[in-house]
Amino acid sequence: MDASKSRLLAKHPTISDISKYNPMNDPNLPPFARNLSWQDIGRRVEAKEYWKTKMKQNPGNARYHHHVAPLYGEINDTRNEIKHHKLAVNYNPGSANARNDYGLALYKQGRYDQAELQLQEAISINRKHTTAMNNLAAVLCKKGKFTKAQEMCERVITLDSSNAMAHRNIAKIFDILGNTRDAVKHNRIAIQLGPGIQGRTHHPDTMTYRNLARQLVARGQTDSGHACEHYDAYRALAYKVNVLPNSEKTKELLVRTKTKF
Repeated sequence: MDASKSRLLAKHPTISDISKYNPMNDPNLPPFARNLSWQDIGRRVEAKEYWKTKMKQNPGNARYHHHVAPLYGEINDTRNEIKHHKLAVNYNPGSANARNDYGLALYKQGRYDQAELQLQEAISINRKHTTAMNNLAAVLCKKGKFTKAQEMCERVITLDSSNAMAHRNIAKIFDILGNTRDAVKHNRIAIQLGPGIQGRTHHPDTMTYRNLARQLVARGQTDSGHACEHYDAYRALAYKVNVLPNSEKTKELLVRTKTKF
């Protein structure tokens, strides 16, 4: 594929260009795009062009910047992604959603102090913004503030006990702190609640199944806790070779995880 087509998302393609484009053959695209059809690619391109046109008509409209920012993020154009998130916040500083998304973008760039500030502001604006709380918990973990991160997860669970993301997050924190009993408890809840709202190409409980299997092994509950079944589920969701439940391969892998735990 020539260079012009390999950067299709960053240009202004025609519908004819899009119809001939196959993301599976483009090594320059981020991983998410290789799982999309050309129709999906086209919709993203059209959406970006639409919001860029709207911004030319009204550059001070925060909503336009808020919508176009993640489209830049999807093609790894972090400079424009951050730029438009920042403009969205500047033009509408009272928007908890704009601050949450800005904070999340900063978090992905490793700018944890700035991300924490934006997410704290989002929660100050909307004290029931559980998405911002979950994101803040992740930032706090990256900064080593595990107690504060745990408190944030507990706050989410108090507001919404069926928030699978909060249960997954607090399970990771308990795991880091060596509390496998509570880690197992919350991983089980997360799995029972289901995947929640996530990308189509990734099952968010993939690593939850793996972590739960490892924690059960570490606690000596390999059989009673069905560790093998959980590890098999992880391997299946991760598209790894999965021959039979409780296979010798699964047991071998679990023994390895126990030695590393």
